[in-house]
Amino acid sequence: MKVIILCGGRGVIDPETRQRIPKALMRIGDRPVIWHVMKTFATAGHHDFILALGEGGDAIRRYFFNQHLNDGDVEFQIGSGRVEYLTPAPDCHWTVKCVDTGLHAQTGSRIARCLRYVEGEVFLTSYSDCLCDVSLKKLVAHHQSSGKVLTVTGVQPSSRFGMFVLQPDGSLSYTQDTKLGGNNTYINGGFMVMSPEIFEHLNVFNECNLEQDTFSKLSACSKMGIYPHDGYWQAIDTERDIQLVTQLYLENKRPWLSV
Repeated sequence: MKVIILCGGRGVIDPETRQRIPKALMRIGDRPVIWHVMKTFATAGHHDFILALGEGGDAIRRYFFNQHLNDGDVEFQIGSGRVEYLTPAPDCHWTVKCVDTGLHAQTGSRIARCLRYVEGEVFLTSYSDCLCDVSLKKLVAHHQSSGKVLTVTGVQPSSRFGMFVLQPDGSLSYTQDTKLGGNNTYINGGFMVMSPEIFEHLNVFNECNLEQDTFSKLSACSKMGIYPHDGYWQAIDTERDIQLVTQLYLENKRPWLSV
């Protein structure tokens, strides 16, 4: 099954170089975030990737162009200019299409501009800046059995700060671990399955936004489903987020790679 990964946006300031880079290229250990996202899919048997690139897309292209050169043993024959790769690429079964979907396009239009590569197929979609240990096999099975056009992994992130809980009788309790939103409220966890009909609800115009437009339309006509996930999930939005997941990685606690 093919995987579209949304790689648009203005990017962030890299905490190491203090230069603006795509979120996808922020590093967790010795690999960028996008590699970790793709490895999650590859572990479940999905190796065919379509990267919907926006601003900073040239840097993402360079990363994959040089990946074999940078990640394995290599021999340079200076006189002839010949290059020999001495070790197999760690991700040699991956196919990566880099698709220019525009500098200013919203998420829905980026997916619409990838139609020619997934036409007629059910496909997976994700963002390049969130990690999760959802069972992709179960997510896909749930989608296929539901008959929906779009199925989203629903998550309930934990509060960073601890929460006060006000009871009906006016008593108050405090906890560090309460999930935000309650038992029946979820946010988009970023890992989605889409049927071909999704393109009837998207267009290539820059302003087509998946979250603001398409989610509402599909929900209103009962064509959107949710797959609740109670396991690990982490968005990579700030320097603090990258520090948290990097610490897990260095401690060999990598839930998003053990799906």
